[in-house]
Amino acid sequence: MAKEFKTIDQLVELMESRGIVTDKKTAAAIKRESYYAIINGYKAPFLDREAMKSSADDVYLEGTTFQQIYDLFMFDRNLRESTFPYLTAAESALKNAVVYAFCEKNRDAEAYLERSNYTSAKDMLVPKSYQGNKAEEHATNMANLMKILNGKLTNKKKMRPFVKHYLNSYGKVPLWVLQNDLTFGNIAHFYQLQKRGVQNAACKIVGEISGRGVRLNPHDLLRAFDVLVGYRNICAHDERLYCATVKGARFADMFDELCVVLPEEDTHTMIDTLNSLIRAYQGRISAEVLVQINTEMGVKFANQS
Repeated sequence: MAKEFKTIDQLVELMESRGIVTDKKTAAAIKRESYYAIINGYKAPFLDREAMKSSADDVYLEGTTFQQIYDLFMFDRNLRESTFPYLTAAESALKNAVVYAFCEKNRDAEAYLERSNYTSAKDMLVPKSYQGNKAEEHATNMANLMKILNGKLTNKKKMRPFVKHYLNSYGKVPLWVLQNDLTFGNIAHFYQLQKRGVQNAACKIVGEISGRGVRLNPHDLLRAFDVLVGYRNICAHDERLYCATVKGARFADMFDELCVVLPEEDTHTMIDTLNSLIRAYQGRISAEVLVQINTEMGVKFANQS
């Protein structure tokens, strides 16, 4: 049964009845951000798990304030803002690498619309732990990809201006132009459906971009796509990040995938940014909660005991 609507004042009263200490700023914050986003999203570290064993409702640790929960909410927002630029940089690098590798081996402007230029179901790249039906997944993925690609070229109402320009001027839209109208997820599926030669070429390009001297294989890049696409979407859609997992990957694992794609100086800068962020919240977020954050993220920030 759906829960009944509650006014802002009723929500404040609900928090107080459950042991959360509110203040004069609480109502404004709830009105601005919503009760669900703040409390339901970030209450976990503040719950009294022992007391909740004998209660049907949430029970909070003694002394928990709304401001503490709100500070965790804001920390996570700042974490997303700090992480997102590196995910978009990785998105650009991966998209460009895959598109370049494909176009270098398939020179016709509309080669990406020919199914013969894609891998067979038997040879489709899948995670090493994959246990599904490759034939069914290949058929579904190919159909979806072709629908997306053709749709970009035929739906005049939604056609991007640069696509329309190339179509009107040259009669064809090469993939290296169309990629700007394709999502990170679109290119991830495109990569998975490539023949091994294109995938190997993309791996080589990504290795050159990162400059770390690590030789990547197609499975490495597939994993990077799977994890980074998921985390990119979490940040873009303002979802909870610090305790997120994507394909079993925590924040620290996501950072490892960024290291696969981005130059070392970029990832070092990201570490410095995250350490500055955690220092800014020391004193605002309790040491106990910071430990929980570190555990959830799988990281150990600098300057913490």
